[in-house]
Amino acid sequence: MESFSTRQTLIAKIRNQHDDRSWEEFVYFYERYIFVVVNKMGVSYQECEDLVQKVLLVLWGKLPDFEYTPDKCKFRTWMNTIIRNVVVGYFRKSKRHANDVERASLQRLNENPEEFDIPEIYDVAETEWKLHISNLAWENVKEEFTGKAGECFLMFTEGKDIETICNDLDIKKNTAYVFRSRVQDKLHREIRRLDAELS
Repeated sequence: MESFSTRQTLIAKIRNQHDDRSWEEFVYFYERYIFVVVNKMGVSYQECEDLVQKVLLVLWGKLPDFEYTPDKCKFRTWMNTIIRNVVVGYFRKSKRHANDVERASLQRLNENPEEFDIPEIYDVAETEWKLHISNLAWENVKEEFTGKAGECFLMFTEGKDIETICNDLDIKKNTAYVFRSRVQDKLHREIRRLDAELS
């Protein structure tokens, strides 16, 4: 995305449901995250896409009523409650119309989707949120590190030892550590920025 609106501005814009561009931005920043959380709740990969679209439509419909009060409720807490409600509704419908199908998700829920409680969802969602924000941050900063610095950082994240990195990139150890530190600093700043603006 070339331009980035702060979360508050984005939510304010999307509350006007005729603003297609703000909706596209909203989908860009949250769709992948919603997909992963829905999948982690036990929905099969094949059925996730439909449920994600349903969650997005519910958010679209309810967003004009959302009041941003960060001291009381983060946006993503509200969003995760909607995700839970949509998935629970899906399991209830599946249970009614497919009693003959053994679903791993229903077994996990002890045949009772209401037992998939909010704290459990938020534990899953919090883990996935951190990963989602890290991935978004890397997408935003990686173009600044297209040479050896970026390669060096990725090799460190892959668990390669310093000797291998230095040999493969033909650099000295001190240089490798400087590259890693430079990328990490930039990445961590971007993670903090995105987390503050999107959660």
